[in-house]
Amino acid sequence: MPQQTSTLAALQRNFWLLVAAALVMLGVVMGYLLFQERTRTLAREGDRLLHQVRVIDANLTQQLAGVNAALLSMRQEGLAARSPAQLTQQGSERLRALTDAMPGVRTMLLTDAEGTILASNRREALGLNVSERPYFQVTKASSQADTLYVSEPFKTPLGVYSLNVVRIWLDSKGQFAGVVTATLDPTYFDVLLRSVLYASDMRATLVHGKGKAFMTLPGNPNIEGVNLATPGTVFGRHMASGKTESLIQGVFTTTSDERLVAYRTVQPAALQMDQPMVLAVSRELTAVLAPWWQLAQVFVVAYGLLCALALLSAWALQRKQQALLALTQARAQETQEQAQRLDLALNGADLGLWDVDLSTGVRNVNARAQEMLGRSPDDPVDALSVWTGNMHPDDLQQVEALRQAHEEGRSFSLVLEYRMQHRDGHWVWIHSRGKVTHRDADGRPQRLMGTYLDITERKAAEAQIAEYAFHDPLTHLPNRRLLMDRLAQAQHASARSRQPAALMFLDLDRFKWVNDTLGHDQGDQLLQQVAERLQLCVRQSDTVARLGGDEFVLVVHKLGENMEDATVLVRALADKVLASLREPLDLGTVQYTLTTSIGITLFCGEDVAASELLKRADQAMYQAKADGRNSARIYLGAVQEKAA
Repeated sequence: MPQQTSTLAALQRNFWLLVAAALVMLGVVMGYLLFQERTRTLAREGDRLLHQVRVIDANLTQQLAGVNAALLSMRQEGLAARSPAQLTQQGSERLRALTDAMPGVRTMLLTDAEGTILASNRREALGLNVSERPYFQVTKASSQADTLYVSEPFKTPLGVYSLNVVRIWLDSKGQFAGVVTATLDPTYFDVLLRSVLYASDMRATLVHGKGKAFMTLPGNPNIEGVNLATPGTVFGRHMASGKTESLIQGVFTTTSDERLVAYRTVQPAALQMDQPMVLAVSRELTAVLAPWWQLAQVFVVAYGLLCALALLSAWALQRKQQALLALTQARAQETQEQAQRLDLALNGADLGLWDVDLSTGVRNVNARAQEMLGRSPDDPVDALSVWTGNMHPDDLQQVEALRQAHEEGRSFSLVLEYRMQHRDGHWVWIHSRGKVTHRDADGRPQRLMGTYLDITERKAAEAQIAEYAFHDPLTHLPNRRLLMDRLAQAQHASARSRQPAALMFLDLDRFKWVNDTLGHDQGDQLLQQVAERLQLCVRQSDTVARLGGDEFVLVVHKLGENMEDATVLVRALADKVLASLREPLDLGTVQYTLTTSIGITLFCGEDVAASELLKRADQAMYQAKADGRNSARIYLGAVQEKAA
């Protein structure tokens, strides 16, 4: 008796140690889950902030490109003028028309070499001299005709911060003849920045590349006009990184609050800006993590309740321990069999039930199992051999292997997914669970029982999710994610075979006109028809992908044995694509003739990132657009980059 008491005490002590270890482990797991959720919360919010700065970047880049085009146009106007009087009259009219057409521009003017305003959209500015203005002095001293100068923000006489975008113009002798400048309207940027604020604690700021803040929303006198390029500041960390885009968490010295901020440097290569603009969209860290703190409190309370419940349950379990030890093996076996049958009955609600006598091959099923395959409950049940004959041939071998493994005792239960043929001919996906419920004295299985579940809709949903993950939903072409994988495969294949391959970057000319004029439905039809024609132009082994918008990419394999052959073949393919897309497109209410610009880069085993190949093809495409559109250009290395 004392020995039994000692053994029971040892069992109880070990039991309580196990409970304590389980509770500690649970606490560790919950803490880890909280840490993971905090990380995911910051990552989700960071991705959202990065998306917002990309939205602003797209709009700002488009606006700067428009202003640049206007400045270049006005520079040609100055060169073409026969006299200052003609330039003043015609140039001012042209500038008024340009500023009326561009909501983001407040003032435009053209000066002579001495800084006297010869033409302006504002009559009161004519004849004034701006030679003392910093933007005039900087551009005159530099005199780079291809550079787009962006002045530092300055406060106007009305107390509003603004900045100028400037280009110089040269006379017929190539000498400095003056500047053409556009003053950007803060009202436009107010609307642009405000459009991305989705929370009350958010802040959006536009900063000059040298660090001076141009505008911030909501307005804050501690930021606007302040130079943020102090070493060690959050802005300074972004600029020092040299990255176009960065996500930083830190304390802002201007406002003394800790924020999560997404930065993006805007300096399109095509514009050749002397200074970039930097976008910043941020949120207070406390606001971002507020939901997480609420979740953490719930976890703490739940953990406390679980600990209390576990301790009470353990105490109650010990109270019954003596009775549980008294159960006989026969009773345990009986209980186990009853539990198995009860488990099958409970899980069989609205499921197909099946029962197989393995010694005879006779199957019994319920009405639901018959209905899944389009049969009446009164129809005769197929034998096991007939049942396997109705299974999809691609699934039969795996199902038989798993069933044999379970019958031999190598798996605890039988879990299968396979296709069965419906009475009307289509295939039905079945999820089946079962187990051997009876064996003879030699351990041979005698009876196999389980359930059916129709998972056809789930399989279709999984296939659709996979389609959306790797394909463009409009054209069903590979998306950027799948394209990058295919491009990497093409690089490896080219390196192994030493056969050149090509990346072709297509941008549809004037596609925005179709959306704006004919409507987005016709624009979608156009993109779908373009996708179909591109696929007809290439081989089945090649890849046609849509990057988004009106941009498509072709990855073409095995272009001859050397670069000369590849160049000839890819030019022929480009001509084929251009000709195919020039054929009129039927958009329902109108026949539309489309042109496109194509940039091409060839590769053969060189160690170049896929993103770099896309960049090269993109540069070549912009050269095609610059050369008049409806054409193709091949990337020419440093020459191409300089032209871009």
